[in-house]
Amino acid sequence: MSRILLNTRIWLLMLLFVIVSSVYAQDDDFTTWTKFKVNHKIDSRFSVSGDVELRTKDDMNKWDRWGLTVGGDYRAYSFLKLGVAYETHLRDLGDSGWKFRHRYHLSATASFRYQWLKVSLRERFQQTFDSGDAETRLRSRLKLSYAPTKGIVFPYFSVELYQSLDDAPFWRVARMRYRPGIEIDLAKRWSLDAFYCYQYEPSKGKHIAGIEVGYSF
Repeated sequence: MSRILLNTRIWLLMLLFVIVSSVYAQDDDFTTWTKFKVNHKIDSRFSVSGDVELRTKDDMNKWDRWGLTVGGDYRAYSFLKLGVAYETHLRDLGDSGWKFRHRYHLSATASFRYQWLKVSLRERFQQTFDSGDAETRLRSRLKLSYAPTKGIVFPYFSVELYQSLDDAPFWRVARMRYRPGIEIDLAKRWSLDAFYCYQYEPSKGKHIAGIEVGYSF
């Protein structure tokens, strides 16, 4: 338990240092993401989920978007999970006001465990519809997690790469996300994910402080 507490303190200090340092970055935006998730396991293979999310922008001075997602997962094998989901976002577009956009995505996640280390690779195809325009992207995410057989605190780090499937060259990176965080089992059905994420785009980067609360039944 002492080792877990030490690891937790180290990760919290790292997250705090990066978040505080990001306030002094003049060229990038500092934002927050807050999400509440609900997951229902139907049986050993099928589960359904939904979440509500709120994001800010412009150094937390404005609301960015409200989001609602519903989806389902199917565990094809012990190491492979398939998923499908639909999202709708109400976004603040500045002078154009608040408008909706819609998205669906299909995903496949392969996970492997070696002692306390869990490695997962997720490939996600997504298409977003915004005012008659469509944007298609492939998202590839590699995630490394500290996942002992017993414990309630699970630090992790993930890297996600966005590639455009429209007119841009396939290997041209549209966006990168680097995300260290901590997942905590608060109770039997409740969990918490606290993270920092740096999002790189050619136009502008973002420093993101996020909280996700989950409920499973």
